[in-house]
Amino acid sequence: MLREVLNKTIQSKNAVMFITAILFMTGILSYFNNIELVASSILTLVAIIFIFKQKLPIKYIFFWIFIFYIGYLNASLRTNNSDKLNIIAPTNAIIEGRIVSIPNTTNNKIKFFTEVDKVDGKDIQGKTYLTLEKGEYTIGDKIKVDAKIRHPFKAGNPSQFDYGKYLRNFNVYTTSYATEATIIKSKLPPKWEFLQGLNKVRKNILNNHAKYLKSPNIEILGGIVFGDDAVAPPDYIKSTFINSGLLHILAASGMNVAFIFGFWFIIMRFLRIPYKINIFGGLIMVILYTLMTGLGASVLRAALMLLFIQIGKLIDRDAHSVSLLSFVAMILLIYNPAYINDVGFQLSFIVTFGLLTTAKVIFDKTNDLKISEFLKASILIPIIAQIWVIPIQMFYFNTISTYSIIANILTVPFLSIISFGGFISSILATIQPIADFICRTFDFILNYAIDCVVIISNYFSELPNSIIQTTHPNIIQIILYYFILLFITLTIKVGINKKLITTIAICIGILITSTVNIPNKNLEMITFDVQNADAFLIKTPENKYFIIDTAKLAYKSANSTAKLVILKYLKDRGIKNIEGLIITHFDLDHAGGTSDLLNDLSIKKVYINSTEIKNQTTYNIFKTLKEKNIPYEIAKNNETIYQENDLTLKTHINQIKNNDNESSIITLLTYKDFDILFMGDAGTKTFEKIKIDLPHNIEVLKVGHHGGKNVVNKEMLTYINNDISIISTGPNSFGHPNKSTLSILKDTNIYRTDQHNSIKIVSNGKSYDVYTFNRINKKYQKTLTKDINQ
Repeated sequence: MLREVLNKTIQSKNAVMFITAILFMTGILSYFNNIELVASSILTLVAIIFIFKQKLPIKYIFFWIFIFYIGYLNASLRTNNSDKLNIIAPTNAIIEGRIVSIPNTTNNKIKFFTEVDKVDGKDIQGKTYLTLEKGEYTIGDKIKVDAKIRHPFKAGNPSQFDYGKYLRNFNVYTTSYATEATIIKSKLPPKWEFLQGLNKVRKNILNNHAKYLKSPNIEILGGIVFGDDAVAPPDYIKSTFINSGLLHILAASGMNVAFIFGFWFIIMRFLRIPYKINIFGGLIMVILYTLMTGLGASVLRAALMLLFIQIGKLIDRDAHSVSLLSFVAMILLIYNPAYINDVGFQLSFIVTFGLLTTAKVIFDKTNDLKISEFLKASILIPIIAQIWVIPIQMFYFNTISTYSIIANILTVPFLSIISFGGFISSILATIQPIADFICRTFDFILNYAIDCVVIISNYFSELPNSIIQTTHPNIIQIILYYFILLFITLTIKVGINKKLITTIAICIGILITSTVNIPNKNLEMITFDVQNADAFLIKTPENKYFIIDTAKLAYKSANSTAKLVILKYLKDRGIKNIEGLIITHFDLDHAGGTSDLLNDLSIKKVYINSTEIKNQTTYNIFKTLKEKNIPYEIAKNNETIYQENDLTLKTHINQIKNNDNESSIITLLTYKDFDILFMGDAGTKTFEKIKIDLPHNIEVLKVGHHGGKNVVNKEMLTYINNDISIISTGPNSFGHPNKSTLSILKDTNIYRTDQHNSIKIVSNGKSYDVYTFNRINKKYQKTLTKDINQ
């Protein structure tokens, strides 16, 4: 019976179209992740197995292989790897172009995409992401600006967000920075005149609402009705919505499309409007809403699905739901293959599929229960949506919102009112004579509805363990999870079946086993690529962790490099407990991210070089240490701060008045015959003072002060006789690393973070391996193996 159900299911219209869409997506993903050879080999192997087993008609197999390659070809033909701006960057130049996205204001910065047509008066086409410090701009404006054109940063560390890859999704390969742009007055083409007019209408509507809705209610309404680029919500609201699992509320989504159409349909039916006129009017509402929200992937998906379904009803054609979802996904990806990398697209597709499969089966099984459809939907839809979204949330955000399901169920009635009332009032507010009256009337009700959502969010975000930090699941684990959900759905549909239960149990067993992390007994040291700054992570053989330095605050940004690089790496691996944090000295490029680490990690003890330095960085650090009750001490010279079996960690220091660099904490890590010396920003002057306490043969030297002047000399290298020299550096105006320093180090193996990205060294105490991070395949690759005593 089960085999018949499976065969019937897999050859149904829904299944055929869904598999077609999945293989089309696989082809696109294989292009973006450079795994086309692996993906095509696996696909060929699976196809051969199915052909020999005669499980599927051969025509299906060959069709799906063809679809995979069409997906790959579509992505490769429609996606560029560079443009003319990328070729001339980095440079400072006067650029002219047109704003092609709605300007977004965050942290007092105005950001938008600009299509460039002239650079220093020459015809050079390209697209850049421009950040300005002041001015008023709108989509469609022609601008002229003296800008710094730069390459976006690329991920040089495992787990790090790749900004360059993200911008590539929009066919953008450069970022540009300037203070202000000049708007060039010119006649707008019809397309930009329409979009600019639409944006102006949206601003006017929000201004009218702002008379009667105060912060944060106006930002919440703006996000729900007009998309997440309408008005930036306050940080505290964003934080509470994250913790309560309601962040999706702050952005227009497919759920809002459903609310708007649903309310329209119910009201028109109550008014006894003819069916076809009702449907047609609802479709116009959805099209207007989609345009006003800026055509986000999730809204587009929902709008297209709704349009196809309702048009099908108008012409008496049945629409297979999963088939339609798959078809819409393929249309969007044909138009823009880079949608596959959009989190909104992924969440929208996955959640909708879950609702069309799992939710439908449960709804069908509970038809006999005397529960209203609205109540059943209000409870089941948030539960099933959260179950299907968990792996994606863990993959991107390393979190699970504990009370998300309950919070979402409670907000459903209020969101339906806010979505429909906010949108209808906004449409009516375009009629100027009644705009003020409409906003005042609707906002009287909307205010209470939004207040209720905020109260629910605040309540659940403040509960203990409202958000749980998780590790980063891999692709195999995510696929296993969804297979388990599908098998459970099938079990609910066909009833208890021994083979299905066995299959589910096996999948769960494999999934649980795959999460078990078997610790190794090696010493590991990671040099993070944090540009011209320092940050190192040490893992001892007994799996204790130490951090040396915390990189710097990102330039004029709310996020430090420590949060973007170090914390993301630790969260992905479930590392929360740090035995010791060593801050070599209080320069921003060494201590800038300390407060973020102190707030987010459980740190046993902090070691500093002084308490006399007074600046904003030290104020924040000592304030956080006090709030978190974390002990700290001034490092002493030749002091063992940690010891286990054959491993010791010692601090060395030479206090020199008015010379913070030379007063850095120097750290010596020794494991059996293997040694690493971390010099902080200290150089030869300090080394001469402390060398009496150092061994003569040190395998790895972390070169001081990013390879600047006077950090090494021949006498120093003769004394320590190191094989490896690590220089933590990046783009800078100080000339790091210095040419004379590189010349002195030339007989050692030099590893630089600006050339080799993150560097990892693994040792068993008798030998060691050196790895460098490969940005393309996002893995460490071994570059050197050496026995210490040879």
